[in-house]
Amino acid sequence: MKIGVLGAGAIGCYYGGILAKEEVDVTFIAKGQTLERLRDHALIVKSINGDFSLPVKVSNAENLEKDRSFDYILLAIKSTALNAVIPELSVLMGPKTKVVSLLNGIGNEERLAEVFGAEHIVGGSAFISIIREAPGVVNHVGDGKLVIGEWEEENQANGTLHELKEALVHSGAEVQITNHIRQIKWEKLLWNITYNPLTALTRTRVGEALSDADLHGLLKRISEEFLSVAAKSGIQIREQYIAGLLTPDEKIRNHKTSMLQDLENGREMEVDAILGFVIQTADQCGAHVPTIETIYHLLRYTERQNQ
Repeated sequence: MKIGVLGAGAIGCYYGGILAKEEVDVTFIAKGQTLERLRDHALIVKSINGDFSLPVKVSNAENLEKDRSFDYILLAIKSTALNAVIPELSVLMGPKTKVVSLLNGIGNEERLAEVFGAEHIVGGSAFISIIREAPGVVNHVGDGKLVIGEWEEENQANGTLHELKEALVHSGAEVQITNHIRQIKWEKLLWNITYNPLTALTRTRVGEALSDADLHGLLKRISEEFLSVAAKSGIQIREQYIAGLLTPDEKIRNHKTSMLQDLENGREMEVDAILGFVIQTADQCGAHVPTIETIYHLLRYTERQNQ
């Protein structure tokens, strides 16, 4: 099995790293400082399951040679960069290649399916806490599972993802294959839309936002508005994702969301993938999301000021 990792950030370096550690054929596709780091130094993975480092294969994303032999491409970029990497993906797509989309938000798999065909797309959600400390250095601070599923329903019964699952499980990951990946993406978005935007806007960690009476009320309203959009769109969010949403454990309370990390590091935030899609869907199904709309516009203003 040959795997490419496009997006050597927190998620990509972790999953690609644990696979490479078990001698799976993994190639990281990177550019800039990450490319330079991985060319000259070992990939470093700090983990609650044990730290490790190892040299890895890396290719320059800006000067890729055509290679149609990949079985899977783990796509772990920011959703803001999706259209920009489609030319890179095109160079790496072969007749059997599947793209495993690990992007936040909803709408990314649909875009990939438009370009490459739904039969080549696997949806994914990583319920795990990993921090990128520096180029080629990641810190796995909270365990969780990776959920993957064929985007094309006709492919769901053929079992092609089991080889990938077995390789990941052998590497120490918790992996689940689902026939309901669209619903899973919505369920993960419940957490992301509840916490990411408001903690970025107020520059707070999860626990700090929950402990403040004003922010706690806003978190509750955001989640209620999102659940209304989901229900009117025919998506039933399971109770296990709703229960405890506003009462997470201590590890999660100390979590700094990815959107806040992006803001602090001057990177573009995933405002449209997390908030914009929900606003568009609300318009289509007749739901009202005034809190989400307000935070969306405030975040866009904040991002312009941060440039």
